[in-house]
Amino acid sequence: MTKQFQIILLIVILMGIGLGGALYKHLILGFPLLPKQQQEIWNVETAIEFEADGGAASVRLNLPDNDPARKQLFMQSLATGFSYRQIEEGGLSFGVWESPQAEGRQKLFFRTEAVFLPDQRVEVIQPDWKLEAHFLDQLKPTVDEVMKKLSSSNPIPAAQKVLQMISLGNGDINIALLLNDKNSRMQRLRLASQLLATVGIYARPASGVEMKDKQRKQTVSRWLEVFDGERWRLLDPGSFDEVKASLAMVLQRGDEPLLEVYGGSKSRLSFSTLRELRSGFSVAITAGQLQHSALIDLSIYSLPVADQNTFKLLLLIPLGAFVVVILRNLVGIQTSGTFMPILIALSFMQTTLLVGLLLFLAVVALGLLLRAYLSQLNLLLVPRISAVLVFVIIIYAAIGISTYKLGLDWGLKVTFFPMIILAWTIERMSILWEEDGPHEVLVQGGGSLLTAVLAYLLMSHPYVDGMIFMYPELLLVVLAIIIMIGSYTGYRLSDLRRFEPMERL
Repeated sequence: MTKQFQIILLIVILMGIGLGGALYKHLILGFPLLPKQQQEIWNVETAIEFEADGGAASVRLNLPDNDPARKQLFMQSLATGFSYRQIEEGGLSFGVWESPQAEGRQKLFFRTEAVFLPDQRVEVIQPDWKLEAHFLDQLKPTVDEVMKKLSSSNPIPAAQKVLQMISLGNGDINIALLLNDKNSRMQRLRLASQLLATVGIYARPASGVEMKDKQRKQTVSRWLEVFDGERWRLLDPGSFDEVKASLAMVLQRGDEPLLEVYGGSKSRLSFSTLRELRSGFSVAITAGQLQHSALIDLSIYSLPVADQNTFKLLLLIPLGAFVVVILRNLVGIQTSGTFMPILIALSFMQTTLLVGLLLFLAVVALGLLLRAYLSQLNLLLVPRISAVLVFVIIIYAAIGISTYKLGLDWGLKVTFFPMIILAWTIERMSILWEEDGPHEVLVQGGGSLLTAVLAYLLMSHPYVDGMIFMYPELLLVVLAIIIMIGSYTGYRLSDLRRFEPMERL
């Protein structure tokens, strides 16, 4: 295996892992593409009221199913005198409240936070039961007569027509015969699902909460859920219109129990809903933690906030290195060292660009003057560098104190500059001045400042900053590009100018 092939293979692997991880977090975990993108969150408070008989009491509430159209972010029970637990039975999730002794009017609260996903990201859940219409033999001719009125075999128009006939067809003797005093909405929805089953359409009653902003004490909403061959869709039996999946939280489907109260009577169920906007990034983190996603649990997002801020800054350093590689290997700009421009760019992020430039030039200029004096003393290398370091600290103190006394607080920001790097930069520039003259100092010093400024502009951009923190695996893509540039052995842009006179020969 040649080295060139190894480099290509390494680049492909790094890019595949980096881009694959980012796509997984966006498409599966719901990470936003824009750092400041907001997500719509619905807060739902369920209130259960009942009259306790004076003995042991138990309440069971059908909790929201694991619906792929919705991500649950938060669930909390508030009930004085009742213990709470969550159980799974027959694939359904129930919240159970129990009390050994309950008397009088009782109030239980259950709060949830959820985010609804766009339709194109919702997985299809196929019907898992066999279509059967349960009608008495003597009613089958009546059913056939009613279903002849359908003008479409498409599931949604057919379901809307059936709902319309049941709701408005009380004058029709066939409809009246099928209704047979079925006055409740749930009974009519069951009849509609049975009628649709005769023509091969999957449908079932559904109950839940309608998402309306700033609503209090809503009652249970009833819908007809119809499978159109691709996905489940909700129909309002009152208006016969489709209800958007993002505006409904389904709690009960088919014959599932919604609320059961033991040891009490006169139960009442109501809902309060509130809409709010939150950072899409924080929503994705919360949802991933609830799902125990390894990509979240084993990432920097599981660290304390203070440590996350530290890593957020460290993640930007490879971007600075990326700028240095481009300017030095492709453009041909000379810098004083490899990492000095990166560290200066980090300092600019703390001081702001203009203030940082002024402070950097002031410290380096004063340092060069003092270093010129030391060169006359013929000191050894280590003592000379140590002396320069002491000079740099004195310069820091002088700038900070003098500017503070003048009422200029920006001078105190000089402490953000790494003193060791500045001391070594002053030493290198001084030697360069002695060996190659001031022109070379200006070239390398100017190149270092230009590189630091460009690195600062990239690292401080809010979009870049947010993207790297949300998708740190993209740094593998940056690494792949750096390796790609590292294998480049062609001309740099500065070489074109150097060899331009040869073209005239």
